[in-house]
Amino acid sequence: MPESVRQDLPATDDHIAFCTSADQFHAIRKAAELIGWTITDYVLSAALDRAERDLHEHATCQAPPADVDPTPPYVALLIALT
Repeated sequence: MPESVRQDLPATDDHIAFCTSADQFHAIRKAAELIGWTITDYVLSAALDRAERDLHEHATCQAPPADVDPTPPYVALLIALT
């Protein structure tokens, strides 16, 4: 299983199920087989990779902490342009 799949999380009985077309299933199965993974490991890894990326992007888009003064870079830019 890939490193991005968190091994430190407790095992649960939670399940995710979804339907695929025959073509989608075939593509996922072939890709998993190419790297020697099960379909479950392959899909879980892809979903977790995407979730981690989306969570990281969301966190970096948040407003800066209230104690950070955002004006110095703008002042420096204005001084450089004058």
